[in-house]
Amino acid sequence: MTTTTPLIRSATKRQFLIQLGLELNSDRTSHTYWLLKDEAIRAYEAQLQGRRDLLRPEYANQDPPYAAAHFTAAAFSAVVRSIYASSTSETRPYYNRGRTSQGDNWVISWMLYHVCRYRDGRNIRARSREFHADDDLDDSNGCGSSSSSTTASTHTSGTFYDAARNVNRR
Repeated sequence: MTTTTPLIRSATKRQFLIQLGLELNSDRTSHTYWLLKDEAIRAYEAQLQGRRDLLRPEYANQDPPYAAAHFTAAAFSAVVRSIYASSTSETRPYYNRGRTSQGDNWVISWMLYHVCRYRDGRNIRARSREFHADDDLDDSNGCGSSSSSTTASTHTSGTFYDAARNVNRR
């Protein structure tokens, strides 16, 4: 198993992909990214969303949505472990790259942090039509952009459900 040096949670998507050794602007990379993100979204919705009992004491009276930092370390770590335990054969190799000697997983932590970040109300893009715009690599770093049509979604009669944004799109 090849592991990589841990990346801080606040790193950009571009830095995340580079750290994992993935090609920027590749359809395969876009597909992989959305698989990883979909697993984090599902875990967030099932295990963290609206869970006041998992908050650190100083945030116990805060209304949802919650930032990743509002959850106890134990709660966040438990979700990271559950994502790893239920990962697919396509995502597990990437998660294996993120395992640390302390038993953490920076790949899953980064993704879960970003899922929380886009739901906690602080992000300007999350409040605009550009919700999850960082999913495109066109972040003024000259990287171009990845196709949003490679999202983990289901196409039916001209519309599809975009799980990351929790909306139906045309």
